[in-house]
Amino acid sequence: MDLTNFILFHPLNTVTMGSNGGTKPTGIAKGSNQSRRRHRIPLSCDPCRARKLRCNRERPCQNCTARNEQPSCRFRGPSNGSASIARRDGGDEMMNRIDQLENLVKRLIAERQDGSRNAHNTPESSTLDDNKAVQGAHLNASEVACAGTTMIDGTRSVYRGGDEWYDVLEEINALKQTWAENHDETADEVVQSPPSHIADGSSLLFGQVKPLERIEIISTLPPKHQVDKLVAKFFDTENFRIAVPRECPRPVIVKQYNEHWKDPSRTNFIWLGLLFSILGLTMLSFHQFGEPPEYEGVSESLFQLYRIRTAQCLLNGDIAKCFPYTIETLRFNATAELNRKDDNRRGLWIMTGVIVRAAINMGYHRDPSHSPSISPFHAEYRRRVWLSVLIMDDMASFLGGFPRMGSAVFSDTMEPRNIHDWELSEHSTSLPPSRPMEEPTATTYLIAKTRLFRAIGRIADFNNTPNFVSYDTVREIDQALYNSYDSFPSHLKVHKEGSTIPVKTAADVSRFSLCSMYHRAMCALHRKFMAKGRLNGRFKLSHDRCLSSALTILDYQVALEPSWYKSSLTRQVLTLAAMILLLDLELARRFNNTDTSSSIDVLQILERSCDLWRRAKDSYEEAGRVHEILAPMISSFRPVTATTSAQTEVRTAFDLQRFSPSFTSFDGVEHSLEKEMSDMDIDWTTWDAFIQDTELQDGPIY
Repeated sequence: MDLTNFILFHPLNTVTMGSNGGTKPTGIAKGSNQSRRRHRIPLSCDPCRARKLRCNRERPCQNCTARNEQPSCRFRGPSNGSASIARRDGGDEMMNRIDQLENLVKRLIAERQDGSRNAHNTPESSTLDDNKAVQGAHLNASEVACAGTTMIDGTRSVYRGGDEWYDVLEEINALKQTWAENHDETADEVVQSPPSHIADGSSLLFGQVKPLERIEIISTLPPKHQVDKLVAKFFDTENFRIAVPRECPRPVIVKQYNEHWKDPSRTNFIWLGLLFSILGLTMLSFHQFGEPPEYEGVSESLFQLYRIRTAQCLLNGDIAKCFPYTIETLRFNATAELNRKDDNRRGLWIMTGVIVRAAINMGYHRDPSHSPSISPFHAEYRRRVWLSVLIMDDMASFLGGFPRMGSAVFSDTMEPRNIHDWELSEHSTSLPPSRPMEEPTATTYLIAKTRLFRAIGRIADFNNTPNFVSYDTVREIDQALYNSYDSFPSHLKVHKEGSTIPVKTAADVSRFSLCSMYHRAMCALHRKFMAKGRLNGRFKLSHDRCLSSALTILDYQVALEPSWYKSSLTRQVLTLAAMILLLDLELARRFNNTDTSSSIDVLQILERSCDLWRRAKDSYEEAGRVHEILAPMISSFRPVTATTSAQTEVRTAFDLQRFSPSFTSFDGVEHSLEKEMSDMDIDWTTWDAFIQDTELQDGPIY
């Protein structure tokens, strides 16, 4: 096997096989075993090197041009004749790397040959006598060959796939790195430093931000006493009003936080990103739910700044290198994007795909029990992190209307236990038993949310399947969705008597977040069959589910403060509920429904909702926009006098044609029931285009 064809490509160095089977590069000086001084050709001009500035390497460079010092802008190297061409061969290190790679390949080939001989030498009688045992052995061999493992490399967590050529690839990468470190380009013009604003590799998603030096990023942090207050606010789970699953126990974060302030210059970029994401979420909560005096008028701009700093830290830290807190930082950053006022579901879904792959890259999809080197404490922590990744994947796919990433991932990671953080310790040798779900712990919300979104994720799969799916599948998903909601502990449910109590605390946010998402999912699952439910008893479940969930969502609106209208998620779910009720009123009118009392009740709830939007329109532009759309549509269903009925009918037809053209096709009783049911498939594309807020601000910075 000749590895030199694709490993060593420089024309001045060739490789020959040594007498011992190893490889030796030729064209290397005899004194290669002796240490040599490395001569590095400076890439910056002399003035920039003296001032320690970043040189763009133009002639003259930008810095010298700005200072009107063009004559002094000189570069060392062959173009100026101030330095001779220097080369480094790194002979010994290169030769050792090549020998190591060749030995590894020989070992793998020998193992393959031994395995083949053993297979051919196995007596047939043993196979016939104990067929089941051989099948079991083959099964175990298959499991060993295919299953990957999670490797703990110092502080990093790396998933190693079930491929024996992994070691070969690692050696090739190390060899390439050694080559790069020991090789200089001769021509100064050839060595081009990439522009500072261009990102490569795993950082392409962050192309809108410029990478910064560590000192510039750290200088953005407020003074320590201010950061202390902001971090404490984030961990105040009783009052922090953005629903953020906190996978990592607070003592672990606090320990790392204290280490950071001892010497900020040594803090890992990824952990800095985690800190900035915490600060960003705290500022976002101030902006959405009330600013303290010291941040009045600046919380939104600080949120944007910290959001960009988080992206820059992820860019510099490289999410592919498996450093600790990579997934947590990505998760918090995605949570901030999810809670922004502008709609960015497509970008969030793309970002979620990156998070899922980064988590798999670190082995979170395999249960930590497979890796003895992972302590019980970190094993439980990793289970929490993986569940939070699945939640984000299900949520982003459902909200954006895209397929899930996690559904195609084999994962055996178990559900974390419902235990308190104080029951966990880094020195624990075992985990305590899980507590009942009725007992609130740090993971109760995470577990309940995961069970709900596992069912919601099936709706995303259902809506994206290219094949015909029967209505029985809808019933199955409906049952799974209802069972997940029914399993909620009582403290995570919004009871009827509490649906009008203002949402103030973090516990209120958790309850309303879970329950509103459940009802939104019910509407999304059944809305295509809602119209059929009025004509065909087989689809009555869909009609009833849609109507009940839409009414419940608008009941929740009474408990929301106007500041909630800043969130695109809030506007989307409330508008969706209102549209479903408006469509049901139109269906009742088209088919001459005799139950006028129920229509009057629905109309009153819609009028109450519209009035809530009206009250908030002076403070929030988004609320005024929704009110302008809903008000004329609701008014078209109010009782009218005989003199104005004709005008009302014309206006109603216009309004409904604007938003749902299919309504105008029901004139005439000659249509068959089958034709009517076909026409009753509502044009939800128009509705979705409205509630997606497509004309609002640009999406997130990725």
